[in-house]
Amino acid sequence: MAISQPCFTDLAPDQQNFNIYESLKQIAGFDIPAYDQIDITYYGSTNNIATVQYLKAGDVVATLTLTYAVQPPTTNDANLTGVTVAYP
Repeated sequence: MAISQPCFTDLAPDQQNFNIYESLKQIAGFDIPAYDQIDITYYGSTNNIATVQYLKAGDVVATLTLTYAVQPPTTNDANLTGVTVAYP
């Protein structure tokens, strides 16, 4: 599933994911091991991401957990307050 944001309407779904997650990887300042799949979970029916799992050959190599000012967020575009990374 690709993230759908108005600013990415001219991009194909895989380009949307690449742009968002490459930016997140660089801005957040942590290293994500090599991966070949990304699994994204959302809070309910909102557009707020709960976790992003990076997998290589089906094995999790890293998990991002996003937290918001209101936890769990119940409306779209909640105020993101933190991102943590865990390695198995």
